[in-house]
Amino acid sequence: MTTIKTNPYITIRNKRFHYIWLRENCPSCRYPAPYQQLYDPNISDRPEQPQPLSVELNEDTLIIDWDETPTHRSVFSVEWLLKNAYDPKPEVESDSYILWDRAKLELELPKAYDARKITDDSWMNQLFSLGFVMLENILPNELESFLSSIGPIYNVDYGKIFALKTRAETKESLPPRDGCALPPHNDICYWGGHRLAQFLYCVEHQAIGGESFLVDGFRVAQDFRQDYPKYFQLLVETPVQFWLVDPHHQYRFCNTAPILECDRDGNLKTVRFSKKNCRPHLPFEQLEDFYQAFNTFFRYLKNPDYQHQFRLQPQNCILFQNFRIIHGRTAFDPSTGNRKLNSGYIDWNFFVGRRNF
Repeated sequence: MTTIKTNPYITIRNKRFHYIWLRENCPSCRYPAPYQQLYDPNISDRPEQPQPLSVELNEDTLIIDWDETPTHRSVFSVEWLLKNAYDPKPEVESDSYILWDRAKLELELPKAYDARKITDDSWMNQLFSLGFVMLENILPNELESFLSSIGPIYNVDYGKIFALKTRAETKESLPPRDGCALPPHNDICYWGGHRLAQFLYCVEHQAIGGESFLVDGFRVAQDFRQDYPKYFQLLVETPVQFWLVDPHHQYRFCNTAPILECDRDGNLKTVRFSKKNCRPHLPFEQLEDFYQAFNTFFRYLKNPDYQHQFRLQPQNCILFQNFRIIHGRTAFDPSTGNRKLNSGYIDWNFFVGRRNF
């Protein structure tokens, strides 16, 4: 079917497409590899409001000849157009979150993936849905290459891959803090603008205790929102300071952001929680209410009903969304054996980019 343009848009299977959008998205006006746009409407011989000379629509293809000098032809796949339709509104790609607590995971234990048998990126589906994934049988000398196959490992102030270790000694020689429990928290909240995946890789674990646990921060926040809507809103609307002083490298990091962050539709997108790094800098009138909300949310995070607890075994790696999953560790006795984990971060954009490819 050939038509001459009479409206500023064309309708294809009940979906409307503006001609200006079609000209901007011409498949032949893009670099072939990164698919970046080449079309510039401000070049003098191209009208800012593109006008078609003719339009031909059949079952599979839309062909438009544009009123330009020289004449330009755009050929669209109807399948591609329908997939990218924005009428009545753009379809936002869902992250397909599966919210969970301890009881839900006990009913159906998450799958662990053997890194020796992985042939594709299907293991990432669980990382996106549950917020974490367990990878098994990664040799120590293969950890960096495996993770770097997704994206570069983030270089923080203490390196790319850093060790969390305690060696067995007599109890009398141990510092008091070694082996103490780590309450639920996110890492590096004191850095701004970063959505990261974090990994914890077990090198050795002989000590008694020291089990790891994860908490679905989005699930906790959902229940917290239902039970304490005013407290939830307070943690969304109140920016607080997260800070860290690194005297060895002479840094003082500080990030001002809310504990809970929502998108413009009110959906939760980030949970930041690290009591040891949080320093509210608030007016006198707001401080008491903030601490009521903060401590109530902290109590939810510490509730065992939300915690998925497990013991990391050597050559196993837990990978999780640092902006959703809260992690911690039970106490352990360092005098009973060595415990060493390696940890680090990868920018979450690389996981999203790989999934969308």
